[in-house]
Amino acid sequence: MKSWLIVNTFMDNQKFVNLYKLLSESFKKRNVSLEIKRAEDVSLEIGKPVINKPDFAIFWDKDIYLAERLEQNGIKLFNNSRSIYLCDNKILMYQELAKHNIRIPRTIVAPKTFEGLGYTNRIFLDNAINELGLPIVIKEAYGSFGEQVYLAEDREDANLIINRLGHKDFLLQEYIASSKGRDIRINVVGNIAVASMLRENKNDFRSNISNGGNGTAFSPSDDYIDLAIKAAQSLNLVFAGVDVMFGEDGPIICEVNSNPQFASTLKATGINLADNIVDYILRQVC
Repeated sequence: MKSWLIVNTFMDNQKFVNLYKLLSESFKKRNVSLEIKRAEDVSLEIGKPVINKPDFAIFWDKDIYLAERLEQNGIKLFNNSRSIYLCDNKILMYQELAKHNIRIPRTIVAPKTFEGLGYTNRIFLDNAINELGLPIVIKEAYGSFGEQVYLAEDREDANLIINRLGHKDFLLQEYIASSKGRDIRINVVGNIAVASMLRENKNDFRSNISNGGNGTAFSPSDDYIDLAIKAAQSLNLVFAGVDVMFGEDGPIICEVNSNPQFASTLKATGINLADNIVDYILRQVC
């Protein structure tokens, strides 16, 4: 059986290399070779067929253009291009979750602007603050590891953040004070919650491990698990890292990740998510 792990050309720091190694080793234990391919190794001229196609590929990138071309060539991707596309854009992700009645923070999308124009009219900001209150969370549509997520304590803060964004798409979201600096990362594979950890950061409103948070093994209650699984299902994800916040009256989805970093989960729980991902995929293709 021939398989590929497709990775980003430019994301070559050690934490990504370690993740690719975990996946490769899990396949090796099952006597399946996983060939790592960077985007330029398989980048296709539009309309040209893939030569020596794999039986399937794990797509650990967000290059939707490439993912769609591979699928057009009949290559089965885990996760599929549509699911990655929805998760990569937070606006689309929240819209899809809401369509399936998945509980999210109250969210308002900023009006569309363009390069060279910017957000010259801030009436939408006043309306959002009136609706959602202060402080207010501002999230860029695209971003990872919490780095493009900001907390504005007042209107002046919000204006400064929006000024820095230029013409980027973003959303405004209610601040869930009851979950400040903490949430649960629930890792879902094949509609089963296989590993969960509590993420806590005492120095930031974001709980991300990469921002200084700590992860510990955690056993969520059924309502948190059920919501995480439903969120992954609504986005048609085979595997996902679902971040669930502690709402005052129950769980709230913070984000759903189609390409979750799971080294911190392994460290916190002892569960190697690569094994679960590989076992599920092999059941689907064998």
